[in-house]
Amino acid sequence: MVTNQSAINRGMISLSELNHIHSKMKAEIEAGGGSIQDIFFCPHIPQDHCSCRKPKPGLLFSAQKKYRLTLSSAYLIGDSAKDIESATHAGCGSAILVKTGNFIEAKRILSEKKITPDFIAADLFDAVEWIIQRPLHLKNF
Repeated sequence: MVTNQSAINRGMISLSELNHIHSKMKAEIEAGGGSIQDIFFCPHIPQDHCSCRKPKPGLLFSAQKKYRLTLSSAYLIGDSAKDIESATHAGCGSAILVKTGNFIEAKRILSEKKITPDFIAADLFDAVEWIIQRPLHLKNF
C-alpha cells in the first residue's frame, strides 16, 4: 500500500498514531481473510516538494526496490487522480480508479491531464475481479 499522510507533518497526528491506525487497519483486513504486506507512506506536505508524495512515483519506486517488483506488470488501485498519475509516472502496467473516493474530481483532473485509467471500478471488489480476469495478474508473485 502507498499513501500520502501529510497529517504527520501538519502536526495533526503523530507517527505513533499513524502506526496504530495502520496496525488496526491491517488487523481488520486480516480478520476478513486479506492481508497487506507493507505500507509505504509520505509524511510530507505538498510544499515540501519531496519525491515520495503522490503523484510523484517515489513510494512506488521504494516498494519496487524492497520487493523487486516489476512495475510494468503491476496494478495500482486508487481513488484519486494522484494515485492514477503516480502509477503512470512509475510505469505501472495498469491503473485502476475506484469510484469510492472523490471520483468526479479525479475524473476531471485526469481528463485535463489527458491521463486515462485502464479501468474504472465501482469499488475495490470490482477492481480485484477485473485484475483476476487479466493475463498479467500473477506475474509479480
